[in-house]
Amino acid sequence: MTVARTSHTATLLPNDKVLVVGGLGGLATAELYDPSTGQFSATGSMVSAVTRYSYTATLLDNVSSQEYGKVLVVGGTSNGATGVTSAELYDPATGLFSATGSMAAARVLHAATLLGNGKLLVTGGTISTTAELYQ
Repeated sequence: MTVARTSHTATLLPNDKVLVVGGLGGLATAELYDPSTGQFSATGSMVSAVTRYSYTATLLDNVSSQEYGKVLVVGGTSNGATGVTSAELYDPATGLFSATGSMAAARVLHAATLLGNGKLLVTGGTISTTAELYQ
């Protein structure tokens, strides 16, 4: 990797590259791994410049949606002290993150499940026991 990371996520994209996001150590950065070349390269940084870990990153794969192929990064903790409600979308076509609607509750170590209708169910975590839907 171009930067040492721990507590990050790795998400397989439709183009067979792997998006590696965030992690401990003040990382709001992201990079792509290309298995055909075995190389990592930098890509856009998250909008939120805080350390984000204990979050989820989910590939949105509803082909009828404008968000198909994008990765939704949701919640997590900021510098180990507080949970965050923010969410961001990574667009592999542009290599950029953009802010999207925030959750109603801060979530850390939560679950995110992509449903058959293309919505993302976000549940639980160490801060909240509620559930909510994205999209």
